[in-house]
Amino acid sequence: MEKKRVIKSLENLDSDLKTLLKKRYPDGFENSLMRLTNAKNEPFFVVPLETEDTMYLVKIAVTRNSEGEYDLDVDDDADGGDDDDLDVGDEYDPDFEG
Repeated sequence: MEKKRVIKSLENLDSDLKTLLKKRYPDGFENSLMRLTNAKNEPFFVVPLETEDTMYLVKIAVTRNSEGEYDLDVDDDADGGDDDDLDVGDEYDPDFEG
């Protein structure tokens, strides 16, 4: 059986997945960030997180600095936000904007 594929914002992870993310990346995930672009050609950044039945791409908030580079904008205690859960199934399209 193939794993389900989901894109989910860091702010919307449940406590179990946040704990798993911290265990998977104990020294931070800056070196594991992947840059993708949406349909508007705007970049967004994700880190992979795998469970027994699901492959997550966890969206990480970034801000563009004065030098034109991106800085992590991570707040572990963030509440709310949009529900960015997307079951992308077998045909993952990084340009999909939902």
